[in-house]
Amino acid sequence: MTMNEELINQILRRILSDPTLQGLLQEIKNQEENNAVKSEALVLLNYVSDFPRLLTAVQQRWGYDYKLSILPSDQVYLVKPELPVGMTWITAEDALSKSDWQKLILPACSLNTLAKAALGIRDNPICEMIGRGISKGNSIELVTEYLCLTSQTPPAYRELYEGYIRKLQSYGVMTCANLEERGPLALRSVLMDQTNQYEQTSVTYEPKKTGFYTESAPSLDEIRFEKKFLGDKQAYGFPEGSTILVKQGTVISPLARDTLKLRRIELCIEKEEGQR
Repeated sequence: MTMNEELINQILRRILSDPTLQGLLQEIKNQEENNAVKSEALVLLNYVSDFPRLLTAVQQRWGYDYKLSILPSDQVYLVKPELPVGMTWITAEDALSKSDWQKLILPACSLNTLAKAALGIRDNPICEMIGRGISKGNSIELVTEYLCLTSQTPPAYRELYEGYIRKLQSYGVMTCANLEERGPLALRSVLMDQTNQYEQTSVTYEPKKTGFYTESAPSLDEIRFEKKFLGDKQAYGFPEGSTILVKQGTVISPLARDTLKLRRIELCIEKEEGQR
């Protein structure tokens, strides 16, 4: 052994014998063991205007007990906010292919998602995951903080969504007023007090209209999509097993691509008139 090797070994022995370092190494080991046994939770993320606050609160509330995978809506994917350490993005295809999620979390449920979940509508990956979770009796937590009901909201309209919340509760979904609160939601107090404290900046889709796509003459199974953006909502509107023809330059969201693949829909891009 050379003198340099002996010197290096002496330095290493001194470092490793330091009590402070031993404690740090043990803490790292415990953290790794904790991460290894964490259950997996899927966060179904709708768009909000204050992602840093929302994601930090989600991490603080569920990150210790769960490994968090984030399934973004199309609007969220366009923004792609930075995730806190410990969170990872997941595609719709991967989320839907996994059948053993221990928990589903909706930290920023929108009115649209709330209504669809209560009515059993599964026209996008997020609503599909909710429907599957309810059907399987999975643990689901839904936060109503971002519903955007204000003091000016007509009472009849507010009562409509109170009914949707009650319906979800009857399915076994746990509803909470905000990300800090734990426990069942008191409907009247929360919905009356939610005066749009956190204003949601929505990135909305155009409403679905008859004729947002046209069937081309050669085959009834071939559909020509005319719009410039194809999202998962439109992808769910096509017949299964069909062929979709889009113009060159059409923006296709990753969620839409996953949905088309899952529903066995072929996507063709038109490069020039009459060619693909």
